[in-house]
Amino acid sequence: MSNKPNTIRQAIEGMTLSLDTNEAKDVNATIQFNLSGDDAAEYYLTVANGKCDFAEGTAAEADLTIESPADVWLKIARKELNGAMALMTGKYKASGKMGLLMKMDTLFSRTPTEDELKAKGWL
Repeated sequence: MSNKPNTIRQAIEGMTLSLDTNEAKDVNATIQFNLSGDDAAEYYLTVANGKCDFAEGTAAEADLTIESPADVWLKIARKELNGAMALMTGKYKASGKMGLLMKMDTLFSRTPTEDELKAKGWL
């Protein structure tokens, strides 16, 4: 079975399952995703105390804001597109704490278990 997300919501919400708690222990940040296109949506993640929470909508304050077509971010989440290269070639935009953006690959590097994915109803 694949643990790749099927939808943009799964891609963003799934980041809560892939948080590396060792990498996140000193992180206290909110990441806003403003997604456009056919699956347009707004979501945000709050990382604090070694945990990550998912929410729909717009955060009151975001440390990092990512503006992307939903299909582009889904390809990044599936590892079909390199996130750094996509940023450099203008496929998406980011503003705020760019150091946080650069740390996202290691911050969200844990592979969720099949049981975690099943619990979400994604398998």
